[in-house]
Amino acid sequence: MFKKLYLPVGMLVMLALSLVYPAAGSWIKPLHLNNVFIILIFLVCGWQTNMKGLNFDRKFFFLFIAGAVASLGIAPWIAKWIGSVMGLTALTVAGLVVISAMPPTLSSGIVMTENAEGNTFLAMTLTIGYNLLGVFTLPVILSWILASSGSVDTNPVRMLINLFLLVVLPFFAGFMGKKLSGWKLPSLVGYVPSTCVLMLLLSFFSSSHEQLKNYPVRALLLAALGSVIMHLILLAVMWYGGRLLRYTAYDCKALIFTGASKTLTLALTTLAIMNAGSGEAVVPCMIFYFLQMLIDSFIAGKMGLAAKKQAEAQSKTA
Repeated sequence: MFKKLYLPVGMLVMLALSLVYPAAGSWIKPLHLNNVFIILIFLVCGWQTNMKGLNFDRKFFFLFIAGAVASLGIAPWIAKWIGSVMGLTALTVAGLVVISAMPPTLSSGIVMTENAEGNTFLAMTLTIGYNLLGVFTLPVILSWILASSGSVDTNPVRMLINLFLLVVLPFFAGFMGKKLSGWKLPSLVGYVPSTCVLMLLLSFFSSSHEQLKNYPVRALLLAALGSVIMHLILLAVMWYGGRLLRYTAYDCKALIFTGASKTLTLALTTLAIMNAGSGEAVVPCMIFYFLQMLIDSFIAGKMGLAAKKQAEAQSKTA
């Protein structure tokens, strides 16, 4: 329970700390530690990633492509449309677009699928596949959508190079390090990625103290509403799209909890690369992350309970 609450509660603590004592994270950026934190995140994630049991059959590839188009390609356009309709500021829209273009987190989508009694192996395969693909789709999609806004740096080549150096290389270094050494990291190391995310947030928030202090409540509520609408649309597209393609509910559970969930870690990394790590762009990402965790936890719990009841009913009639 503590590990599950560590990041969401820590995010609130970092936000409060940066508002009360802005200098708390002012030392991070001058020492160029943001990139160090990002590298540590993906180094540990790579070390912890287990690719045993991954299944790459024809069925998987068709589902993978359909989900990738919706999650990594169409979702950010929907986010931009929602932001435009709601009249959000350019940086708020940029934050919503960035988080919507993200691949799933490396853990929560799999955990949600497991809680929902879905296809965990499929969820793991989709998660790893979408994260690797996302490194290449992000520069193209974001430069395409946000180039006209002028509020962020959307140079696709620069973004791709930075994502490769800060995300792909550390991830594979960690993965290969574990494979070659066979070492199992202590359980406390599992807190390193979340702690580094909190340090990044503290850095972003401390440098944007005045913006956060004057952040309009109306903009906050609109960002929350936009995040909920965006996530619910994605969940519906993934679920009904999968069912329309005649995939079982067991497989569709994996699709919705990976295709509709978005990683905060890579979102913050991308905002840093785009020189958009201000509070106005970061806050929508935080809100989206919080709300998706709440919504997905509720849905996964309901699905898991329904699956167990169905299994019990079938065992009684057998």
